[in-house]
Amino acid sequence: MPPRRASFDPSGPPPRVGGAVAALVVALLTLVVPILGFSMGLWFFIVLANVPGIVMGVMALKRVPDTEAVERYIRYTWGCTFAYTALYVVFAIPVLVLTFFILLLGI
Repeated sequence: MPPRRASFDPSGPPPRVGGAVAALVVALLTLVVPILGFSMGLWFFIVLANVPGIVMGVMALKRVPDTEAVERYIRYTWGCTFAYTALYVVFAIPVLVLTFFILLLGI
């Protein structure tokens, strides 16, 4: 089986580099939450880092001549970012409720 070549067609539309950069920037911005949690002494927030989204964003930029691959990795990056956000909300609500009760009871 011959190796797969990049589907670069000079007459076709260029890849969406701006969309790939935007997806990567948003994925990098999701690192603010684990860094804040770790700085407050909550070490387990590091587990919630959006590493797959960042890796997919970098892969989108590395595949720039291949329009199909760039589009695919942009979708993967946004999917990882949205999944990360949903998991963070599910994880953060119990932590916030616990913090509220600790402050309320003065423990």
